[in-house]
Amino acid sequence: MNTSENYPGQNILISYLKEKDKPSYYRFLNNHHDIIIASITTTTNLKDLNNLWIKRFLCIGKDHPELNNKITQIIKECSRHTNLLEIFWQKIIKEYEENLMPAITDKIPKDTSNTITNFCYDILHMLENKSNINPFYRCAKKSNNKIIRNPMDLLTIYLKLDNEEYTNINEFEEDMHLIFRNCYTYNDMDNHMAKQFQILEQNKDDLVFRNVVNEAFCATLAYKNLVTGNIIPFIKNLKTSLLSRSQMSLFSADEPVLQAIVESLISRKYRIPELTLVMDGKKQKGSGRFGYADVFVIKGTGDNNVILELKYVSLVGLIKKQKNEYGANDLEDLDKTLEKEDEELLLSRPYSFWSKEHKKIKQIIISEMLENGINQLKSYMKVIAKGKTTDYSNSGIIDKRIKIIKSNPNKLKGFVILVIGFRRILWRPVEEVISNYSYYI
Repeated sequence: MNTSENYPGQNILISYLKEKDKPSYYRFLNNHHDIIIASITTTTNLKDLNNLWIKRFLCIGKDHPELNNKITQIIKECSRHTNLLEIFWQKIIKEYEENLMPAITDKIPKDTSNTITNFCYDILHMLENKSNINPFYRCAKKSNNKIIRNPMDLLTIYLKLDNEEYTNINEFEEDMHLIFRNCYTYNDMDNHMAKQFQILEQNKDDLVFRNVVNEAFCATLAYKNLVTGNIIPFIKNLKTSLLSRSQMSLFSADEPVLQAIVESLISRKYRIPELTLVMDGKKQKGSGRFGYADVFVIKGTGDNNVILELKYVSLVGLIKKQKNEYGANDLEDLDKTLEKEDEELLLSRPYSFWSKEHKKIKQIIISEMLENGINQLKSYMKVIAKGKTTDYSNSGIIDKRIKIIKSNPNKLKGFVILVIGFRRILWRPVEEVISNYSYYI
């Protein structure tokens, strides 16, 4: 296949390079495993697949000069990780030859919802950027004439990830620690290898396992629960994130801030923010024709797609009813009071806010705001269930970021999340909707 021709994955490749600040050649290949398989034809030289895809990256750079710097990063990465890429392509060739994945692009793509595996890949990718990582890709069977009883190296970990052998993050972490234990056990402390490991382990303790793994594991569990219909772990993560913000930010917190926080709690691979919808093609723009679902969460196999509708009540809009002059301490005191306030009393509180639609300050009670969010979410879910629309005259999804395929009936679940200040979060489920479509990013 000529690399200048259209091929499966070309648009996704362009989109990937534009969106990623630090693109990775290996991560692209691994995350789009199904596209790589689908691009193989009977005339493809299987031994030259790596060069074929590198040329495709280069061709993108010629057509899009603004991406040249990123392409240069990719080429450098390829030269650093030849062993890793060799293993990847061996696996691809084996799968193709055994016909495990037919190269048909109109079928439902392979499920890529193993978030634990993806987080482990993220961690390994961070380690790849360390200058002293290269000696530890492959482990020798002997070290200083000592037989290593339980050998472990990074290539073995990559293979176990590729084969989905890890069932939880602890097994992955144990293998990582095994590399370090072996190094100290079978090498003298003044040995070059031991010194390199000591440097690497310091980086690991400071950055990877203390922060990245813990946060990734919490986010993984919250996502897994969310797509099965249990929002409580996600709400706990959201509150933790809110409470990490400064007291002064209570003045400026609003719905866009809440939107950004919620997006940060879900991997980009599994959510689409502000999904664009045509609500009513008969209405004029600005009068209800379009809608934007705050966060659309993509499901894994056997789970549910989830739509989140976000509402934020600013403490400034509440405290104005109590006092004319107030500071950060006053807002924090109110925040702590509302955290424990009876829900019925809380919902009856009046709230003042600036209405862009009416261009004036409006006042409602919090329960009205919650009810408005529920009704809005219900209407979004009905439109999402209709699938994709190709024009602006019919209702449906009109967003280029999402792929939609006809499928067996599955459920759309929805939750309204209403945050008051930083300490009080109310949430409500809405009635699920049946969709005859599957959704993919």
